[in-house]
Amino acid sequence: MSAHSCSPSCSPSAATEQLVRTLIARGYGSALILEALGEEGVAAVQSGSPAAAHWHLQRRNAAGAQLVAAIYLRRPQPATFYQDLVGADVTSGLVAEHALVSADDQLQLNLDIRPAHHPAHGNAEVLVLSDPDASLDLRIPGSDHVPGVGNAPLSLLNSIPRLPEEARVLDLGTGSGVLAMVLAANYSASRPKIFGSDIHARALAYARVAAAAQGLEEPLINWVEGSWFEPFAGEEFDVIVANPPFVIGPSVDLDAAEGHVYRDSGLPLDAASKLVVENSVAHLAPAGHAHLLAGWALEDEGSAAERILSWLPDEGARAWVLQREEVDIATYVTTWLRDESIDPRSADGQRRTTEWLDYFATHGITRIGLGWIHIEKISGPTELTVETLSHGLPAGAFLGQEVAEWFARSRWIDDLEVPGRSARDAIVGSRYQLRRGVILEKTASTTNQGYGDEELALTRTEGPGWTHQIDAALAAILAGLNWEGLNLGDVAELYHAVNGQELDLEAEQLVDQLVPIAIDLVRHGMIVPEDLRERNGNE
Repeated sequence: MSAHSCSPSCSPSAATEQLVRTLIARGYGSALILEALGEEGVAAVQSGSPAAAHWHLQRRNAAGAQLVAAIYLRRPQPATFYQDLVGADVTSGLVAEHALVSADDQLQLNLDIRPAHHPAHGNAEVLVLSDPDASLDLRIPGSDHVPGVGNAPLSLLNSIPRLPEEARVLDLGTGSGVLAMVLAANYSASRPKIFGSDIHARALAYARVAAAAQGLEEPLINWVEGSWFEPFAGEEFDVIVANPPFVIGPSVDLDAAEGHVYRDSGLPLDAASKLVVENSVAHLAPAGHAHLLAGWALEDEGSAAERILSWLPDEGARAWVLQREEVDIATYVTTWLRDESIDPRSADGQRRTTEWLDYFATHGITRIGLGWIHIEKISGPTELTVETLSHGLPAGAFLGQEVAEWFARSRWIDDLEVPGRSARDAIVGSRYQLRRGVILEKTASTTNQGYGDEELALTRTEGPGWTHQIDAALAAILAGLNWEGLNLGDVAELYHAVNGQELDLEAEQLVDQLVPIAIDLVRHGMIVPEDLRERNGNE
């Protein structure tokens, strides 16, 4: 561990809170950082190149450059800089709290203070406190390391739909409070009641100080120390969000040198993901939703669907799983060793790699899946849909909007069949319209005689960017759909009346073939039923 790392007894307090208040007053945030560093300088920070970031900062010589150098880049500064910034007494307090440490006869910030926000949730930005990010120096994260604004919480934030009015929200495993604070700051007018819980006392200390400095204390956020769902026995929530410690591997002693509270659960394999999924369903209020970032261990012939279905109850859950990636076990182990700043080529790295891979082999695990698990509390048999986002998300896509729409579309499909009307009749009797942002792509491969047969695909240019292969007949029928026009069955029969001689089927058969296709296109938001026209961005 670096000599500048905090011990478990070292926690931020009054002086750190005053520093955060002062930074807010001085306009420290993403806009000032971008002005000082430029896009290339910010990218250098994110890629772990502190010298390149500082080089960009010096060349730009923008207003606030020294503040950004001191706080964002954590470059050592003369003691007079901090004394001018917060006063001599607060500077002394920061030294006592180990928030400032000596470095070459100067003072260096020994914690990260980074802005976090998400434009889809609102314009409010918060400052998050955490231990220093190891990407800007050679420190090795200790077992009680508190991470800050990283890819994981931002990825989960991007997949959370907008909160309903007066929602009761649980941020399980809140860590430094990124999710809880961003949500509280942007939804204060709709009066949510947010609980940020964690077993990690130092992480909660950071979260409490940051929240207090920004006016986000109770009743907006209630910080709760405790293990998993134990503090919430018998309680229900409208929304549960969780980025739990889901590193998959042997069970780890969290008090040992190789345990990390922020990423190791102390449970074997993917038992942490299983625990969160199972308990989220039990703690959701009717029609409530859980949004989880998780991982799952897969055997040679196993699938994500089989694995995750075994975690869900037989009744009461509709789950949508988006697998973001699937990696081999060697890549997975190497990635997480580097997260600890352990070189896989070192003696310790090679030993840890072999032990970890042996453990996977003993349990027959060959692949690791990672992604989002979204759950809706329903009345009735459990439903599970697993899909892969192998193509990634289009730039700027807000997955949370897609999650909300996906559950609305699923409810619409479930409600099709009512007494006196079949689901088939409801599908063909409904009016639809192609979603805004859906395009028709035409491709043809080359042959010795020129171009081959043309292939058609329907693609969404926003959201998850789904693509469906279609034929010319379906393309023509879809082009004829309109909320103000004919229903699907009538459009199909009209197409058959004009082009039936080219089809080797009757009009009724054509309509029957369209039913499952229409359901798939509705579920992926390619065509929008008139009943859902206000939920899709066309209006």
